[in-house]
Amino acid sequence: MGPADLIIFQRNIAWQQSLDAMEYWQGMGKPVVIDLDDAYQFLPWSNPAKPFWHIRENGEALKYLTTGMKLSDGLLSPNRILLNDWAHCTRGYYLQNYAEKDWWENLPSRRELQFRRGINNRIIIGWGGSVSHYDSFWGSGIREAASRVCSRHPEVMWMICGNDIRIYEQLPVDGSQKFFQPGVPPEEWPKVVRTFDIGVAPLNGLYDQRRSWIKGMEYSLAGVPWIATQGEPYKDIADLGVLVENNVDIWEYALEQTITGIKARQEEGESKIPEAQKRFILDYNLDIHRGIFEKIIEDHGEDSMKGRLPNIYYVAPGQKPLEETDVQSR
Repeated sequence: MGPADLIIFQRNIAWQQSLDAMEYWQGMGKPVVIDLDDAYQFLPWSNPAKPFWHIRENGEALKYLTTGMKLSDGLLSPNRILLNDWAHCTRGYYLQNYAEKDWWENLPSRRELQFRRGINNRIIIGWGGSVSHYDSFWGSGIREAASRVCSRHPEVMWMICGNDIRIYEQLPVDGSQKFFQPGVPPEEWPKVVRTFDIGVAPLNGLYDQRRSWIKGMEYSLAGVPWIATQGEPYKDIADLGVLVENNVDIWEYALEQTITGIKARQEEGESKIPEAQKRFILDYNLDIHRGIFEKIIEDHGEDSMKGRLPNIYYVAPGQKPLEETDVQSR
C-alpha cells in the first residue's frame, strides 16, 4: 500500500491493532478514512453481534470505534443519517453502494430461472439478507400482511434467502407458500434476485434507517417490482419502487396491488433496467467515486501534519530531542 493515495479501513475498528495501523499510515502521510454501513451503536438485541459491540469488556469494541472515528480523516458511508451520527468525531463523505457490472448485466429471463426451479406457476415474493434483519420483519407489519395476502392467493410463495432461518420459520404462512434459499456466492446472487416476481425491503427502527439502498438497487437491476419501508435508505430511488409506511394494512394493500397487477408491474420493472444500470453499476459511476476520493485527499491537505507513527516520540520544532532517559522517566 506504499504508493496508495488513500487508505480505507472497512468497518471493524474494534481493536488497538486497528488504531495502530491507522496511525502508521497517517504517520506515512496518507489520509485514512473508515468505511461503515452499520449503525453498531443501535444494534438490536436480535442481532448476534450485539454482545460483541455492547457487552464484551464493557463495550470495548464500540469505544475503539469511537476513538478510531476521532483519529480518522473521515467516514465513508452510504447513509446520511449514519454520517450525521458521527459528525462530532470526523468529517463525513456520502458514497452509496454500487453493483458489479459482470454480475448484473445479461441475466437469464425470470421465466427461465423459475422454470429451472419448478416454480414457474407461482408468484414469488422474494427477500434476502443477513442475521441483522430479524427486527425488520417483526416491527414493520409485513409478517401479518404476508399472512393475509397468502390466505387469498394460494399461488403466492415467499422465497426467504440468506442465513437467518428465523425469518423463514416464523413467517406466518402455510409451509406450501414459503421456502428457504441458503446463501450463495455473490456472483450467483443476481440470478436469485432475478427469480423474484416481487421484491420486498422492510425496515424497522433506528438501526434499519441507517442502511444503504442496496436492496432497491438489486431489485431494480433485475427488473423486479419492489416495495420498501419509506425512509432514508430508499428515498433517493423512490421512483423505481413503492415506498410504504410501516403498517399492516398499508403493507397488505401494497402487496395486494402488486400481486393483482403483476404483469403490468413486471413490464414496468423490465423497462427501467437500462436506467437502473446507468445509476447503479460501478463502471458507469466511477467519476462519483473519483470525486469523493479526490475531495478526501484535498481535505487531508489541511491536516497533513496530524499523522504520527505509533510508539514514536515527537517533539515540537526547535526543541531539543528527547533523550532516552527522558522517555523512560515519562
